[in-house]
Amino acid sequence: MESHRIRVNKEEMERTSALLGSRLKELEREAHFVAGERFLITSNHQLREILFGKLRLHLLCPQDALPTTGLRGLPSTSEAVLNALQDLHPLPKIILEYRQVHKLKSTFVDGLLACMKKGAVSSTWNQTGTVSGRLSAKRP
Repeated sequence: MESHRIRVNKEEMERTSALLGSRLKELEREAHFVAGERFLITSNHQLREILFGKLRLHLLCPQDALPTTGLRGLPSTSEAVLNALQDLHPLPKIILEYRQVHKLKSTFVDGLLACMKKGAVSSTWNQTGTVSGRLSAKRP
């Protein structure tokens, strides 16, 4: 496998990146609509202000279900907290989907596109680098 490259359809990956990008914009518009104002969707501080300051969702949820962050003791905007809040308001569910789509686009699709050379990706494969015995790749 190390001597052969993995062929990737660059046009299809670029189309997928564009589709995911348009979905991110759509989710951002939905989030602004249900929040009643524009905010930076990737900012935990601004999201915390909307969820707990404006919407006051922490008052509708049992206190032990919402962990806080670090030394400041501010309510967390982690996946676990958003999952606990998603039945109370549509915004947490939108944020969860946004984070999932953003991760797919930035890490896998755009990340793979950045590593491509002449329509293919090459890597160094490691058979002993994982505890489970699976192959791992480095320097794609």
